[in-house]
Amino acid sequence: MTTSVDHTGRQGSFDNLIACPGCDLLLHRQVLQEGEFARCTRCSDVVQTRKCQTIDRTLAAAVSGIVLLLISLCLPFLSLSRAGIESHISVLDAVESLWLSKMRWLGIVTLAFIVLLPLGRLLMLGWVLWRIRFKRKTRRGMRMAFRWSLRLEPWAMADIFMVGVVVSLVKVSMLASLHVGAAFWSLLLLVAVSIYIDLTLCKETVWNILSR
Repeated sequence: MTTSVDHTGRQGSFDNLIACPGCDLLLHRQVLQEGEFARCTRCSDVVQTRKCQTIDRTLAAAVSGIVLLLISLCLPFLSLSRAGIESHISVLDAVESLWLSKMRWLGIVTLAFIVLLPLGRLLMLGWVLWRIRFKRKTRRGMRMAFRWSLRLEPWAMADIFMVGVVVSLVKVSMLASLHVGAAFWSLLLLVAVSIYIDLTLCKETVWNILSR
């Protein structure tokens, strides 16, 4: 359900005002029911949301993402065979190869953007949502963890990595026989889970809970 947010023209508490992300118009904060969202009266951009079961659904997705990421580190990513010689490689093997081939900076960047940053984001988001879900006492660290989980979102580049892998697979498949492993499918599912988190997470709902 969609509602409109009226432009403010009277004095009041700044806590009751919200700026439109599209045109910066100051608007009155509305009380929304689950499933509703409010649009700006000037540019029609979404300024408020209240997504259904946002805590439960996002928490489940975050836990799933952590499990999928750990699976992708433990199992083979690709198997390559040529002339009767077969070899397996995992994500960590690729990082190690870059490190040993004197491309240490590339290995560190790969490890950070493919493993450390996505895992850190999911752990912080999952911790915050877990405490909210089971009605634990709100701590100051929860607000900082949630803020950093949002900041790290653009830097968790598992999707970019998978695009690069697919392009490489097309070229390498002409030279040898390739078989994708369980880690490949785990990372592919992780990309889908990340998209699902973006769709189900209601940031305003979480911030309202943490501000109480």
